[in-house]
Amino acid sequence: IIESTSPGTRFPLGSGRDPDIGANSLQNYELTPNPFFSLLVRESPDGTKHAELVLEKTLDREKQRNHHLILTAVDGGHPVRSGTAQIRINVTDANDNPPVFTKEIYKVRLMENLPEGSLAFQVKATDNDEGTNAEIIYSFGDIASSARQLFTLDPRTGDVRVTGLLDYEERKYYEASVEGKDGGGLTAHAKAHIDIIDVNDNAPTLSLLPILNPVPEDSAPSTVVAVINVHDRDSGENGEVSCKMDGNLPFRLEASSENTYKLIIASPLDRENLVLAKALDREEAAFHELVLRAIDGGDPARTGTARIRVTVVDANDNAPVFSQAEYTVRVPEDVPVGSVLVTVSATDADEGLNGHVKYS
Repeated sequence: IIESTSPGTRFPLGSGRDPDIGANSLQNYELTPNPFFSLLVRESPDGTKHAELVLEKTLDREKQRNHHLILTAVDGGHPVRSGTAQIRINVTDANDNPPVFTKEIYKVRLMENLPEGSLAFQVKATDNDEGTNAEIIYSFGDIASSARQLFTLDPRTGDVRVTGLLDYEERKYYEASVEGKDGGGLTAHAKAHIDIIDVNDNAPTLSLLPILNPVPEDSAPSTVVAVINVHDRDSGENGEVSCKMDGNLPFRLEASSENTYKLIIASPLDRENLVLAKALDREEAAFHELVLRAIDGGDPARTGTARIRVTVVDANDNAPVFSQAEYTVRVPEDVPVGSVLVTVSATDADEGLNGHVKYS
């Protein structure tokens, strides 16, 4: 009997036989008392009594799959004689149970470097029916096209796998609805909330904004040469960046605001560390090659570099210097007019017009 059978339905059981006649023949039927079935006895015109099983209450295969009853036929003799027959009722399944997901919301956290093909999570639904009525097919319902390109759902197992490159910096969260449909067409729905977790997969970048380049060699200390912006697409500690400069050069970095630094002329001391010496000297170095490094707080840390060439231009900061401090010349008194008595020579470490020497 299918479990969806309506109460009141009758099932003929046939009739018993008794060779006796009259009161000694079959008089009635009796049924094992139970809440689901009753017995209806019908008499045909020839006096034959037939038993019918009547369903009194809706069956539920998921609660009780089998019912065992005993039908007894009794006669009217003294003593009473009876015969029995067993009635075994198998309740067959009807698709009266929809699938049920194990969770209403599947909350998932995935690292953004999860390889393609990896199992992200699994959805699971159960169905109390049996056979095809309990076979569940899974599918995505409401899902953004961007998520559909990154995740696939196995219709049989409920496995959700990564099929694209996750990128926290591009999108941090995905949401999808999942449908489970059994073989009879009943459905269930669940939600999937997918959070993408950041990993340190981006190196810091530096952008330079020149302010003063080339730089006059007589520029005062703390003069701003360039502004440096550092940026890291990662988040949290992975995106916290510090900046430093390689080498012992007459420049230093000064933090201006978050992720912004100023490259300024340093204020070096002379050898005795008493008097401020000149910061830049074109005559010592006409240019400086600076290497700037930005380091994030990830583990392991990632580094970005940038190079800047600072050209130092001349200032007239050097006086001419004679080859000798004093020239002593002995001249005969009869030397002709116009004769060269001595040649003096002076040099200037500056360049261009600043280094061109005139004598008087």
